[in-house]
Amino acid sequence: MTAIVFDLDGTILTTDREYRDILANAIADVRGDVPAEWLATYDEAFSEHFSDFDSAPVRRAFGRIDGCCDPESYANALHEAEIASLSPPRNAHTDLERVADEFELGVLTNGVREWQLAKLRAYDLEGYFDAIVASYEVGAHKPDAAPYRVLEERLPADRYGMIGDSESDVDGAKHVGWSADRYEGGGFGALPEGLFRD
Repeated sequence: MTAIVFDLDGTILTTDREYRDILANAIADVRGDVPAEWLATYDEAFSEHFSDFDSAPVRRAFGRIDGCCDPESYANALHEAEIASLSPPRNAHTDLERVADEFELGVLTNGVREWQLAKLRAYDLEGYFDAIVASYEVGAHKPDAAPYRVLEERLPADRYGMIGDSESDVDGAKHVGWSADRYEGGGFGALPEGLFRD
C-alpha cells in the first residue's frame, strides 16, 4: 500500500493574499480600524504562543494586545477571514477522487487541529483523506520527525510520498525516509508523476 500525504496551507488550499492583510481585515471587521501596533503585537505574540504550543494561540495572541477587550471575537473573525481567503486548486475534487482510487491519502499540517479541519470542511475536502494529523496534536511542528511518525501510525503503508509547498515539508519527509515533491501550484492532475522516483 502507498500513501500520498499533503500539506494543507499553500498546497491543498492556497491564497494570493498576504497574511497581514487578512489579519488587518479581520481586525477592521470587528473594530472598524486597524491600529498598526495591534498588527505588530499580534504577530509577535502569535509566533511565541504557536511555537510553545500554548492552547488557543490566536485568542491568546489577541489577548496580549492592549485595548483588546474581546479576544474571542477577533479570533473568530480571523478564522473566518482566513478561510474566506483560501481556495483549492482547479479540479481539486476530481483530482483527489482519482488519486484516492489508487492511493491512501493523508494530510500533515502545522497548526491547531480544529482550526485546520474547519478549512478542509469549508471546501468539502475532508472526506478524501484517510488520516489527518495537525502538529498541535503531536507537540512538534514540521520538519520535526514526530508529526510524520504519527501520520504513519494512523495511516499504515509500505511507502509514503509528501506533497508540500515549503522546504520544511520536503526536508522533513525526506529525513524520515519518505519520497517528497515540492508543490509549485497548478493542481494535482499529474499526481503521482515524479513523486516516487525510485
